[in-house]
Amino acid sequence: MALADLTDPNAVRRAIAEFDERGRDAFLDEYGFHPARDYFVVVDGKRYDSKAIAGVAHLYERGALLTAGEFSGGDSTVATRLEKLGFEVTRPASLPDWSIDELMLALDLYLRTRGVVSYSPTVKVVTDLSSELRSLRIFSDNVRANPRFRNPSGVALKLHNFSSIDPEHAGRGMGHGGAGDRRVWEDWAHRAEELAQAVALIRARGETDEAPEDTGEEEEYEAPEGRILFREHRRYERDRKLVAKKKAAVHKKTGRLACEVCDFESSEAYGVEGVIDVHHVVPLHKIGESVTTMADLALVCPTCHRVMHKHRPIISPAQLRAQRFGA
Repeated sequence: MALADLTDPNAVRRAIAEFDERGRDAFLDEYGFHPARDYFVVVDGKRYDSKAIAGVAHLYERGALLTAGEFSGGDSTVATRLEKLGFEVTRPASLPDWSIDELMLALDLYLRTRGVVSYSPTVKVVTDLSSELRSLRIFSDNVRANPRFRNPSGVALKLHNFSSIDPEHAGRGMGHGGAGDRRVWEDWAHRAEELAQAVALIRARGETDEAPEDTGEEEEYEAPEGRILFREHRRYERDRKLVAKKKAAVHKKTGRLACEVCDFESSEAYGVEGVIDVHHVVPLHKIGESVTTMADLALVCPTCHRVMHKHRPIISPAQLRAQRFGA
């Protein structure tokens, strides 16, 4: 017996009719199926547990029940088979990849607890982090409402992934973790104190910030400090009053608006004035600790600004200038 033997749509309809007649609980108990979590047959707006329907439909068509242990449910099995027979089947909403912010929180917990805590879905530090990640306004409310979103099992696996990357504590996560896991490990594992500072600010901002429309800018600049701190950083750089004040101060002092890295000045090169960015030089994980002053801002051309943001972590104009022209 196999799921591929189910070829008659009428057998499926008979199983659905019996489901309606018995009721869900009685139907599942009678045939030994657990309630479905993600995959349902939808008929006239009603949802039916897809695996149970397929198993009982097999009974109607072939005279033998296809029990729960004899076939797997899911996207490539039951869902595909029932769709081929003309039925609509719901699929679970896909979850977004872990953001840098979330990975930073997970890594911070890992670095504080490695070798001390067993990362199982029932351990308090795991369930606490799961609750915290679900509350952070990084993704939309609809995404965070998904019960599978950053649940304790997923959080526990992520911590095991870091363990598998950690050369001192080989764990049982995915071998060497995912690309995002490795990237965050390389950026932050050797800077545990700075990571803790950044995580504290992410927590402070993430509970109050509204999740914005994802413009892709964070990914464009790679944002090793995560979306929340990157947005805060860009807020300073785009503050019109701060920008105007910085440009006025520099122009009054030097008579130019030149890049502090490469000395590009748009009016000299193209006869167009003011093509210059204002860069907030305070490290992202220290943003919010003090009031921004003019010394915290630097004038840089758009190209140099982009290059600074491409570094992990973001480097200062002085560091980029030294990199380009020597100390």
